[in-house]
Amino acid sequence: MDCSPHGTAERAEILIGRGGHTRHGGVFENKRFEMASTTKPITSLRQRRYALPAMMLLLALAGMAAILGTRANTAQAAGVNQGELVPETPRINLPVALDGRALAHAQVGDRIFVGGDFTQVQLPDGTVLDQPYIYAYDIDTGELDPNFLPVLNNDVRSLEASADGTGLYVGGRFIRWEADGATNFPVRLARLDAQGRFDSNFSAPTSAQVISLESVGNDLYVGGDFFDINGTAVTGLAKVDGTSGAVDQSFDFELGPSIAGTSLVRRVVASPDGDYLFALHYGQRINDEIRRAVAKIDISGDVATLSGWTVPWLEQTNDSLCWSDLRDMAISPDGSFIVIGGQGADNPPNCDSVLKYETAGEGVVNFSWSARMYSSVFSLAVSDVAVYAGGHFCAAPRNPIPPGGISSDFEGTANLCVFAEGGDPRNPSERDPDNAVFRNQLAALDPVTGQALEWDPGSDNFVAVWDLSLIERGLLAGHDGGRFNDVLVGRSGFFDLGGEADTEAPVVTVSQPVAGSVVTDLAAIAGTATDNRNVSAIEIQLRNITTGLWLRNTGDFAVNPIDLIVDVTETGLGEIAWSVDLPPDLPSGEYSIRGFASDPTGATSPGLDVRFTVPGASQCSVALDADDQPVITYSGFQADGVDTVFLRRDAGFLSNIPANAGSFTDTTATPGDYSYLIRWRLDGVVTDVPCTPASITVPVGGGGLTCTVAINADNDPLVSWTEIAGVNNYVVREAGLGFVQTVQAPNTSYVDVGRAPGDYSYVLRYRQNGNSIDLPCSPAPITVPEGPVVGNTCTATVNANDRVVLSWTPIAGEDTYIVRDNDGFVENVGNVLTYVDDAPAAGDRTYVIRSRQAGVTTDVTCNTVTVA
Repeated sequence: MDCSPHGTAERAEILIGRGGHTRHGGVFENKRFEMASTTKPITSLRQRRYALPAMMLLLALAGMAAILGTRANTAQAAGVNQGELVPETPRINLPVALDGRALAHAQVGDRIFVGGDFTQVQLPDGTVLDQPYIYAYDIDTGELDPNFLPVLNNDVRSLEASADGTGLYVGGRFIRWEADGATNFPVRLARLDAQGRFDSNFSAPTSAQVISLESVGNDLYVGGDFFDINGTAVTGLAKVDGTSGAVDQSFDFELGPSIAGTSLVRRVVASPDGDYLFALHYGQRINDEIRRAVAKIDISGDVATLSGWTVPWLEQTNDSLCWSDLRDMAISPDGSFIVIGGQGADNPPNCDSVLKYETAGEGVVNFSWSARMYSSVFSLAVSDVAVYAGGHFCAAPRNPIPPGGISSDFEGTANLCVFAEGGDPRNPSERDPDNAVFRNQLAALDPVTGQALEWDPGSDNFVAVWDLSLIERGLLAGHDGGRFNDVLVGRSGFFDLGGEADTEAPVVTVSQPVAGSVVTDLAAIAGTATDNRNVSAIEIQLRNITTGLWLRNTGDFAVNPIDLIVDVTETGLGEIAWSVDLPPDLPSGEYSIRGFASDPTGATSPGLDVRFTVPGASQCSVALDADDQPVITYSGFQADGVDTVFLRRDAGFLSNIPANAGSFTDTTATPGDYSYLIRWRLDGVVTDVPCTPASITVPVGGGGLTCTVAINADNDPLVSWTEIAGVNNYVVREAGLGFVQTVQAPNTSYVDVGRAPGDYSYVLRYRQNGNSIDLPCSPAPITVPEGPVVGNTCTATVNANDRVVLSWTPIAGEDTYIVRDNDGFVENVGNVLTYVDDAPAAGDRTYVIRSRQAGVTTDVTCNTVTVA
């Protein structure tokens, strides 16, 4: 009796449809999550197996053609480093797909998505929902996501989390997608966001089913039986934009005639570094070059190219039919090898076997080992410790396989898979006992030797285990049965590491000193390390990043990093307190605490980089200069990688300044009290160093501001002052008496015309930064003498900003004056006795103030000034 689904059933499966694949496990943008680990020995508990009477099995196989409508779907997450085999017992608190098959799994965030051709899902409380083809549940609670219940019109064959973790790609045979009150027509390929909402911005309709998806960066590689995608002619293998679905027409690989009818591409997987793509296919040629069974494509450049790496499929097989019987492929976490498997009536080394191929290099590559499974292999996945295989087989290699060899040379076929563990003479483990060990449709093989590991949960499926999807948390398995390891799970099972094994990395924190602080007399650094199980080791280092040297246990410093002696104290389950003693008088500088914690599995915490400053390394002081402007002097801010620091005044930003400049003058400080500090950021850590003294006072008149009074030729007080940045108008006041005149900027003088003889004191008032400031004018008082009025005069001066300031005495009866420069017109001014030429030409300048009254022109010549 041959329990491998061949013949009519197998042909129906080829012609009718295919499964897909997915890849999961915290892998985004082709980067691996590294977790050092050690493999623990696993002792398998022998489990009760379900026996099918021979007649029932024959009847079941006779009806296989009616239900064998797709190919297996498998998932492999490059970079899944679990450190141990997954448990043999699956979770029981999950939704149960009651019919059909689970053909695809994917993890996005904290949700597991399940796809297939099932139509009903039962909740743990017994409620049955009509929810065909796809559903999702919380990875921790197992609760069905009630907000993700889309209505599809056909099955899902492949699920793939986007490389950046922001969404999910769904492939299959569906045409219509109804959700959230809207109906969309994605035509066999859709994109969802992280919440499972349909993304209408993505469009990549295909002419036939999508079987396999692989996300690399923002590129999506699509495999299936289509001849057209998004209006572009392609044969089963395409590359589309992961956001829009636009086809990359430079990715052009024409598959030659298929040996499996309309079937084209079965599986696509990418190397973890994103440099290579492997395609399991049925074409005899690719771009007119012989590439049987599997092809390697270089996708590292702008234009993908076909590699010379080839598999000698026909040369190493006993039955060329096995080529059309290929079912799945998976790649190792480090990308060093792939495994492929399929059907074929127990004809090793290719048929009904798992074959391992090294991925490096070019040219012809033979298998590293061939694991004879005696019956069909439908799904594969690879972790760092196991090659997981699922299918319709009932045995696996008992012994290590020699390099380049096969696990058994038993003559004839031994694939009478009657699933009885009790020594049934028809089982391969009884017919070929020297080479075969019983495995009930699920097995774990040693990645190095191909030997069956002690892991045997078993499946009660009718046809096969169709999908194996590895995630960091464990293994997701899809079949067409109801139980894994006698546990009722429906069509989808989850072998979860979270509840039984230590899958969480420790967390290490520093409590002393506080990150970013400035400390003195620091006797020790201290903190805690926590883990969900226990912490086995802590490594701490201390670097003076100002000098680049590392503290040694002897109290001095060296060039290379050194692990310091760590004292630990148990504080509770999975938590310890730790400390490191420091030498007295730690040299000044900026320091970084480095290190990590690890647990017994070898999992390590994220690396520490906690920074603090020992005073002396960074100093800041402030003092007034001769013009009463604050000057900030600082040193020691050339921190590792920092070239700019931030000067803050009164808790607000003032300026960016170079870390090594040494000083900065605050020219915007008006009279008042100020406090300063210097801030810098390094690796996300903010450090503040206050400037001393904590407060400094800019006096009234400080900052180089002056106001003076003089008696002009007409015996009138002339009030003059320096220009003040940001001031729009000035108010001239008489001290103790009040308002005299408002003068608009940029004018900086005023003649108080008509003052009677006597003593007068003046104040200049202005507003700056919301404050009203009075600047006394000197001398105070000033005396207006008695005496005759002399003739009209004009005074010209050049101020510090190279502006020419004019002041003149009034001409009787005139209210409008004409300002002229070197016999040229400058400006008409009215009701003022001052004028500022903002942009005088360079050289000697002679200004004239002109008056015209009743046809009479009067010119008052100002003194000549030189403009630089």
